[in-house]
Amino acid sequence: MSHNSRKIIGKNIKNLRLALGLSQLNFGTLVELSKATIVNIEGAKNGYNLNLIDKISDFTGYTLSQLSNEDFEHDSLIREILIERYRNQSYYKILEATPEIVFAVKYKLFGSDFFKSPKQVKEIKEFFETFGWIYKGTSISNVLKRRKKEITITHHPTKSNANLYQKKI
Repeated sequence: MSHNSRKIIGKNIKNLRLALGLSQLNFGTLVELSKATIVNIEGAKNGYNLNLIDKISDFTGYTLSQLSNEDFEHDSLIREILIERYRNQSYYKILEATPEIVFAVKYKLFGSDFFKSPKQVKEIKEFFETFGWIYKGTSISNVLKRRKKEITITHHPTKSNANLYQKKI
């Protein structure tokens, strides 16, 4: 397999893992690969074979051909699809656990109408709690501050040391 193919596959698998809201460790557990193997695949390192990609394909339902396509796009509801597919298998309860905060912000917060008006961290925290997900306010604000191209951050007009966050239109 060429290095360019490994880069494409690695990028697509990483994007897929992030769309599932999973750490490398939890994703590896679900696909029965070690975290180190997931790191190597995502980093386009040599030393893994196509049989390892087959495990990811079997779990996600995406073929090697799809994962090696430069224009690959996963279903926006892939997390929900896989939760439903594996609902009766206790091994896959990992999917129902609180996802990584980056997933929650990118796919739930940014994907909702909730974030079209300015919100305090407390309100965003409460939004996530409607899904049963508990995050610290500092974690939420740290992720949002790293996404300055996508959001506007302003100081709260009446509360000192508080910010308002809003999705850019």
